[in-house]
Amino acid sequence: MATAECDITLPDGRTVHVYDSGDGGNAGIPTVYWHHGSPQVGVPPEPLVAAGAGTVRWLSHDRPRYGGSGPHHGRSVAAVAADVACVADALGVDRFAVMGQSGGGPHALACAGVLEGRVLGAVCVSGLAPFDTAGLDWFAVGAASCG
Repeated sequence: MATAECDITLPDGRTVHVYDSGDGGNAGIPTVYWHHGSPQVGVPPEPLVAAGAGTVRWLSHDRPRYGGSGPHHGRSVAAVAADVACVADALGVDRFAVMGQSGGGPHALACAGVLEGRVLGAVCVSGLAPFDTAGLDWFAVGAASCG
């Protein structure tokens, strides 16, 4: 199944590159907004798109400075919520679930917190913890698995 791509200009003048699996002609099917990992681009993983064909609409965009999206100087992780809301509005999507993998996990969780009236649920797969979390040895697992 092909995923359509387009660019959407946000109110602040930035452009984000958007991916949309479409609705397969089924109005009202659930939408999941995918948040890509690092360093990847926003195209939702083909196995997920194929598995949900006709029953799930997948949306996504390249985060700032990834793929076809421009920079967003001084942004926070939570700033992604405004971008997601603009993309969803432009594509006529009112409510949706969010899913993020790796570096996209915190972005999905931020959307769930900031857009609580619009986000139906959130999934974080292998998400990253903040680097400065007290008591967390950020490199411990990676170092142990490389030995």
